[in-house]
Amino acid sequence: MLPLSRILLPIDFSDRCLAMLPFARAIAANYHAELILLHVETDAELTKATKDRLQDLQVRRVLYEGDPADVIVGLTKAEKIDLIVMPTHGYSVFRRFLIGSVTAKVLHDVECPVLTSAHMEEQAADKPTGFSDVLCAIDLGPQSLEVLKWAWQIATGFHAPLGVLHAVLPLGSAGDLPFAGEWRVEAETKSRQAVEKLLNESGAGPATVYIEEGEAAKTVCSFAKEAGAGLLVIGRGPKDRMNGRLTTQAYSIIRQSSCPVLSI
Repeated sequence: MLPLSRILLPIDFSDRCLAMLPFARAIAANYHAELILLHVETDAELTKATKDRLQDLQVRRVLYEGDPADVIVGLTKAEKIDLIVMPTHGYSVFRRFLIGSVTAKVLHDVECPVLTSAHMEEQAADKPTGFSDVLCAIDLGPQSLEVLKWAWQIATGFHAPLGVLHAVLPLGSAGDLPFAGEWRVEAETKSRQAVEKLLNESGAGPATVYIEEGEAAKTVCSFAKEAGAGLLVIGRGPKDRMNGRLTTQAYSIIRQSSCPVLSI
């Protein structure tokens, strides 16, 4: 069982932030985890905005002063947080193309999984929320095994079916050559075998494997939307001292996804 004992929800009372509350509540309730609410203003505001929605949970409300991103990253390390839940975008006119600066820094700097969503201001904050049709996108790299384990745990915990997607790079200008068809079949076969091997190694149960051709971020987001995925699970990338953990592909998927994204 992967660790899920402490969940951190930075909260600023905006609609997009409060809309993440049902997801944090659902995961905390399902795994009997402590939910830590982090706010940078007054205790009265924090208690008033959340007490009625979290009556049955073990909740700790924490107040800090300082830069929000630095506070979140610091508290995550100090409290050994297992999962952070927060919205993706700020209020910029370019919100469809950029991840909010606080969220981007958190995604870069923390080592624990982060649950984000680009469109949760459209979700009613009091609506009961769970996860159905979990889709896990992997690149077959070193982090894929850990990503699969998290996807399987969430899918199992919420009694949801699990799909595993791998995007194969397109042939490009060679697509019309005589061998293109054979290449596609061979590439799909090898990719499917690699995914199934990782599934066995991860200890995950039954899952539907999808192999799609196309650029990774675009293919993953398009497939998740068409499949009606309720949660997309991806890897953010290995720790890099210079660039943090947020790779270009992960950044693109997180900002474009039509459903919540759990990045490992």
